Amino acid sequence: MSSLLPRVAHRALAGGSCCTLLAVYLLAAFLAAPLGAAPLRITDDSGSTLLFATSPQRIISLAPNLTELAYAAGLGGKLVAVTAYSDYPPEAKLLPQVGDAFRLDWERLLALKPDLVLGWQSGLSARDRAMFGKLGIKLLVLEPHRLQDIPETVRALGRLAESPVQAETAARDLEQQQQALARRYAQRPEVRVWLQVAAAPLLTVNGRHILSDVLRLCGARNVFADQPLLTAAVSVEALVAARPQLLLALADGPQQETAIRRDWARLAPGVPTGFLSPDLLSRAGPRLLQGAASVCRQVEQVRSPVPIP
Repeated sequence: MSSLLPRVAHRALAGGSCCTLLAVYLLAAFLAAPLGAAPLRITDDSGSTLLFATSPQRIISLAPNLTELAYAAGLGGKLVAVTAYSDYPPEAKLLPQVGDAFRLDWERLLALKPDLVLGWQSGLSARDRAMFGKLGIKLLVLEPHRLQDIPETVRALGRLAESPVQAETAARDLEQQQQALARRYAQRPEVRVWLQVAAAPLLTVNGRHILSDVLRLCGARNVFADQPLLTAAVSVEALVAARPQLLLALADGPQQETAIRRDWARLAPGVPTGFLSPDLLSRAGPRLLQGAASVCRQVEQVRSPVPIP
């Protein structure tokens, strides 16, 4: 996976330009009428409206984070296929694959006869969306933009299951994790952080990206929060001028970490460094809070020599 990190940064980290949140639409629709009582009308994050008379039985996920969200919501048993790198939970690795973030295997997808496809807003081309419409396959677009959107999306998806109990339990657990981190780090001194999502070119995220939400949770500030694009390329000169107090990077293993350290030793000598798991931080799914805890620990290490208890 290490060789794909720059591509993942472009596609898995770029959030697209949507300005409404799926959770708002889904919760309103789901609370209006339970499945089985009347057709359920859902307007998703792309603005499309879907009707559900019964719970979907054959679901395909088109992104690893969507796979994780589906399992958390109790829909794992309904998944009939996923896309590449859907490797969590472990049982997801046993499912057929219908392509990757760049190309769908339409022949295989159609052979599986899905009654619902979970799509990822910034990972779907206009051509793919048009194809789903032409084929009459329901496409539900999901893309959490803030940490609080993740438990709400889990709850919303849980309404598509026969029972929402698992989803509600998972959502509450995620909320409790976030609240615990917020209480722990809310009053700590701010730390200026450079967050690197790819090394060539130097890529970071801006303040509207969900990873900046993670930094804020830890009492840290993204030094490039004011960039206009969600995923932005910056110059070496800009990085040096930003004077970060901590350098963090998504890195897939020791070899990549070594290469990044070598670059940083030249660009920002003496600045503390740390590395983050792409699996946890590049997926807007249930495990993002685990990644957030790792970020917070590393941010805390550069504060006062006396850590909080």
